[in-house]
Amino acid sequence: MPKDNTKRGPRCVALVGPYGSGKTTLLESILWITGATQRKGSISGRNTVGDAAAEARARQMSVEVNTATTSYLDESFTILDCPGSIEFLQDTLNILPSVDAALVVCEPDPLKAAMLQPYLKRLADLNIPHALFVNKIDKAAGAVRDTLSMLQEVAPKPLVLRQIPIWERGIVTGYVDLALERAHIYREHAASEIVEMKGEVQAREGEARFQMLEKLADYNEHLMEELLSDVPPPRDEIFADLQRDLVEGHIVPVFFGSAERDNGIRRLLKALRHETPEVERVANRLGFGGKDTVLRVMKTYHSAHGGKLRSPGFYRAR
Repeated sequence: MPKDNTKRGPRCVALVGPYGSGKTTLLESILWITGATQRKGSISGRNTVGDAAAEARARQMSVEVNTATTSYLDESFTILDCPGSIEFLQDTLNILPSVDAALVVCEPDPLKAAMLQPYLKRLADLNIPHALFVNKIDKAAGAVRDTLSMLQEVAPKPLVLRQIPIWERGIVTGYVDLALERAHIYREHAASEIVEMKGEVQAREGEARFQMLEKLADYNEHLMEELLSDVPPPRDEIFADLQRDLVEGHIVPVFFGSAERDNGIRRLLKALRHETPEVERVANRLGFGGKDTVLRVMKTYHSAHGGKLRSPGFYRAR
């Protein structure tokens, strides 16, 4: 990832997806990795930050939107963990217009791809930047591309793989970052380890990376010219294209990992930090007129209810 020392304002990201995809576990992983919590809760232990209501604990499922704020590399994020059960689908859809970006969480099962259609369609219709996180990758029974192929059938926008898995004895043990061209091996509940890329992994990386660049080139004539001329595009240009195409709604980047094992979450957080648009974007989308208007809304809420001034995501969720 290119160095970017520019500190950006608070952002609000929604976790959406069908029941059982692992959204609440993902929130737990994010909060633990970012230091917002000292211990990581679990659904089975009934001790998660979200789903604290008695009904949610009893059902072991989200029954309302859970809100948590944390910071990553000194930047603030409000995470909205939205319920996935069909009974609460409308609650989830109602909250989407106010977020800066959404993360659609799913399982690596092609047979469950159709369950994501309502979320992907609503996000596309509202032109909300969104990425796909294939959770529980350690339990994948087949090729990630098979799942991606089925998901593309229900996704209105092009899905773009940002990573490819590293397999060992039928289990995903790591990934290759296609933008950075680096291979990582998972370490349970710890940061992944960079390893040398060689052999079959290197060959697959070259093919997958070119496919990623081809999709980006659909929206960038200069990149298309570079590919046709066999000129390797600079890394900064690739990341700029990835960010712009996400924000403008051209593509849906795809990441994967395991929230339960905390695998791939740090890479996901880096992508959210660099590529999630700031509050001005959602303000313009909703016709609010920019950051000044949003700040006035925050101050009005603060004056009416008292207490501490919070991040924009807190107010937009209300």
